[in-house]
Amino acid sequence: MIEKINISEVKPKESSCGLLKELYNSENLSISHIVVLKEGEKHMHKKMEEVYYVENGEGGVVIGNKTLYIKKGDIIPIPKNTWHYLKKTGKESLEVLVITHPRYDPDDLIFENSKRKNY
Repeated sequence: MIEKINISEVKPKESSCGLLKELYNSENLSISHIVVLKEGEKHMHKKMEEVYYVENGEGGVVIGNKTLYIKKGDIIPIPKNTWHYLKKTGKESLEVLVITHPRYDPDDLIFENSKRKNY
């Protein structure tokens, strides 16, 4: 069944770097929207790869030991088995659409400096 999803109707929940809205999940992929409120926790995924699309604002994404400046309109692929995290640097809201393949699995979220297992 095909259905429409309106982002304003999805209730956010807290994540390690801000507010997360889970927009869509299928067997093969997930789409989420994150409003980055602070610096996220360094983490990686063994099975999942991610693609970030910056919808609004500016900030940084740390991938491995490299920091990339990001702004509205940027697309950033995050390979699996790669340490990464987002951080807000600008005054306006940093909003990122996150596409995950295969679908998001909280058991595949590994934090570097924390005993936390998932968001």
